[in-house]
Amino acid sequence: MNLKYGFLIGAAALVLGATTGTAGDILAAESSVLGAGASSLPSLQEVGGGDVGGVQLESYQGPNNLGGRFKAGALSLLLPGLGQLYNGDRQKALLFGGIEAGVWTSYLVLHTIARHAEEDYQEYAGLFAGVEGSHSELYWRSVGRFMTSDDYNLGQEMIARADVDQQVASGLIGEADAWFWRNETYQDNYKILRADANRAYDRRDFTILFAILNRAVSAFDAVRNAGGEHLIEVGGLGLDLETRRVLGRSATACVVSGSF
Repeated sequence: MNLKYGFLIGAAALVLGATTGTAGDILAAESSVLGAGASSLPSLQEVGGGDVGGVQLESYQGPNNLGGRFKAGALSLLLPGLGQLYNGDRQKALLFGGIEAGVWTSYLVLHTIARHAEEDYQEYAGLFAGVEGSHSELYWRSVGRFMTSDDYNLGQEMIARADVDQQVASGLIGEADAWFWRNETYQDNYKILRADANRAYDRRDFTILFAILNRAVSAFDAVRNAGGEHLIEVGGLGLDLETRRVLGRSATACVVSGSF
């Protein structure tokens, strides 16, 4: 069958399918036009792969309603599983929702561990270096680098003298915030405790990556499954597409049902 008859089939199908838009009407239209030759409807591969008369055919799973697709994806980005629930897939909704709950439970557990580890090295510095009060991250880092606050101040003054534009040292440690390690062993133990706390915070922050990944996968799945119709793109116009087996062959014949 040549392309001329193919277009006649499409025209007849659109006329008869305008009222119902069902595949049965389309096949009936095909039979009325071709009669006994209806079964010879060629497959896409026989017509010419993905192009029919210069029209690009594309088949994928997705919704035929762009608004529903967008809503499903947005819901999953807001909370993984909501998009699947919107699509009516409760099993996947529970899966993505369970992963999300597990991720944030892990975050809270790791945050608690990290906070306790942080308190441990701060208390240790208070016991063996005389540190008191709350301080910045830079201060706690300096406590691990210098045996005494005087050593830290000396280093700052040397930096200031080497800088012709500065001359006067800034950020010096006052007497109220001074520290003095008893020996290097205590300072080394402090460094180990601080490293443990930092690793705990890193593990906590890593769970955020899983939360982002779970949202991305959930949104993609929600958009992909918010429908289930095959689509054809003809000059930017989306048309419904259905597949039929012809004479039991595995090749697929595509029939336009027409939605404008």
